[in-house]
Amino acid sequence: MANKTTGSGQWTNMGNVTTNPDGSYSDSKTYNFLDMVSYEGGSYVCLENGTIGVRPSPGESTDRWFCSSVPGEATPDFKNLVTETKEAARTAKEKASEAETSAKASEISAQAASNSAGAAAASARDAENAKDVVAGYKNAAEKAASSAATSEKNVNDKIAGLDNTFSEKTTSAIETINKSVDTKAEEIKNEITATKNSMVDASQKAINDTIDARKTEINNTGASEIKNVQAESATQTQGIKSVAAEQLAAINAAGGTLESAIERYYAMRRTREIYTVEDLDPDVTQACTVNRLDALSGLTCTPSTNTTAGEDQIGTLEAFRPIEVNWILDDDGNQKITAIEGMPGYKTTGKVNRGIMNMGLYYKKERNAEDNGWLHHWSMLPRKEEGYVPMKECVRSDNTVQGWMLHPKGAAVDIDGVPYVTNGKPVRNKPSYANFAYARKQGPAYCFETDVDAAWVLALTMIKYGTKDLQAYMRGCTAYTAQYNVAVAEENTKRVILTKDQANYFVVGSSVSIGNPGSNTNFDRGYNYMHNIVDSAKITAIEKVDDTYSALVLDVSASFTTATTYKVSTMHWETGSTDSVQGYDGSPVSNTDGKNICKINGIEILPGGYSVSGNSMHIVSTDADGNTVDKYYRTNNAKLLTTNLDTIISTYEEVGILPEAYDAWKYVKGQLVDFGKGTMIPTEWGGGDKAWWADAWYCGGKPAAGTRTGRELLRRGDLYYGGIAGPSYVGGNGGLTDTWWCILATLSPNAVRGEWQAAA
Repeated sequence: MANKTTGSGQWTNMGNVTTNPDGSYSDSKTYNFLDMVSYEGGSYVCLENGTIGVRPSPGESTDRWFCSSVPGEATPDFKNLVTETKEAARTAKEKASEAETSAKASEISAQAASNSAGAAAASARDAENAKDVVAGYKNAAEKAASSAATSEKNVNDKIAGLDNTFSEKTTSAIETINKSVDTKAEEIKNEITATKNSMVDASQKAINDTIDARKTEINNTGASEIKNVQAESATQTQGIKSVAAEQLAAINAAGGTLESAIERYYAMRRTREIYTVEDLDPDVTQACTVNRLDALSGLTCTPSTNTTAGEDQIGTLEAFRPIEVNWILDDDGNQKITAIEGMPGYKTTGKVNRGIMNMGLYYKKERNAEDNGWLHHWSMLPRKEEGYVPMKECVRSDNTVQGWMLHPKGAAVDIDGVPYVTNGKPVRNKPSYANFAYARKQGPAYCFETDVDAAWVLALTMIKYGTKDLQAYMRGCTAYTAQYNVAVAEENTKRVILTKDQANYFVVGSSVSIGNPGSNTNFDRGYNYMHNIVDSAKITAIEKVDDTYSALVLDVSASFTTATTYKVSTMHWETGSTDSVQGYDGSPVSNTDGKNICKINGIEILPGGYSVSGNSMHIVSTDADGNTVDKYYRTNNAKLLTTNLDTIISTYEEVGILPEAYDAWKYVKGQLVDFGKGTMIPTEWGGGDKAWWADAWYCGGKPAAGTRTGRELLRRGDLYYGGIAGPSYVGGNGGLTDTWWCILATLSPNAVRGEWQAAA
């Protein structure tokens, strides 16, 4: 990839990726893109070349200046993160102290109970009573679990209440057991010591063993029930999947293909609800929020992690419930479901494609009653007399309608030179719009991500969270950029040693590369020498070395040797990294730190790299008079993909004309959205990362007079892009053949879609 310099920042054809510190702001100085200045105590990054005489607005981001830190203090996001971390540490410390106190109390009561054979018998009776209490407690726990599917908060509240109840009942039992012993702690201690010294005969030992066994039984039973309640919410999702798989298997066994079984499965579950999102016009409000109406009104969704289940009242609805499947495409682009999670043959690794299936929906878009915004409706029933149309994902290449929608699970992985949507390290340096031959390695009807796949991610954001700003809930891997020198050299190792603070920056489960750059001073991840020691290996643990150093333990097959001149760089998360997240939405460790991959309704996004668009691109043309126009094109038949611009103009659909924006990042203020067609194209620039659509575009520069260029569309952002990343983000400055370390891809099951025609 050719490099060039703008200001003194490092430029690639992916755009500037480092800021250029440029001292204090001056009205007389000209600033270029990514120049960083200080002004009234804050730091600001220039967003547009040729900026002169336009001062930063203190504490705010504008069209010309991005506020990276507010005057005199850290940004609110950083403050909140610090506060949350301290609170989590305090809570953990309190829980540890409570556990230690409970353990000590149990030990003292058990020793006191061994005082005499008579006391032991009483203890056994009381223990039996306590067991009955636990049984009652179990019933209460099961009732709490039954409500988990509708309110995770209620489950958590009941767990806390049950913990308190069990603690109280256990304390009561212990007091009964100890009623024959003097309550004074010192006397109990002396009595225990004397009793232990006198317990020499075998019969007394047998009594003690019986008491200990009974107490262990009670404690284990209670602990097990608590654990069962805590796990119940997480198992609800798997239970739903299993039931669905069993029902589909039964239908399939009765005769017909798996696709016909799926058709009947969804046909039996279609009800009359309508799900509506209202998006007000940009001149009405700059808020990112949208109004959820009709059957979406009042529903709640919060993302999960590997250890905490959020609440998802939308993903459990028949209309939106995701089911994981394996899929292939025939030569005409028809989807063939080969296995369903919960059925024999379903796989997450190897030469398979993973996908997320849900009920095929019907869509209608109309102006609201006040004519100041758009209503987006989804229905499970056709409602063609009301103007609904099937989602593009549901229209087969022969123009018939299928009963399901299918989207790719995550980024593609290369196996033996062929891309598959399967678990593993995402393929990089190969995907581009122009490399559709690589996408077709599985067959002629495959391509990379399509517009309908991208639009569905945005639709889910609005449906599930009532916003256009997904990063308000899940930031994805968009701020995970560190590169560190190895701190301590080692030989024949499977770990890399860093300072303690550096090691703590990393997230277990994410991936890093280790490279020996030699005499090279450019540490861009695009160069092979940045990966020549370890190439994108998963962190399995972070272990303490001593008070100064910690080590990243890596999932590698062969040992390696490190030196202090080597570089450690963050890399992309592996596909499948969200498989242990407890809900349909969420991130492995944190949803808000900017370091974690995330998923929405089962679909993995933002792994630290772009997803290149496979069926759309844009052409920027400048006429002889210097007038420039930027047009967005796409095809719904991936078998017709081409890089010939004349053919694209004559055979592809012209989606629209982009507003003028050259050599500058522009936030999206207005956007034409049609989820039935998979359309989302900006109509107006403005705002910031917490206004309107909250994401940005970069279209690149103007071609010379009398020339034109085709450019690919890179979606959602990579590990560098922070707040400008998200569902509406597009990097559109690279050529159609551009590949790089940060450009990833998926394979779309929607590469060939037809045109639905309403019956007469």
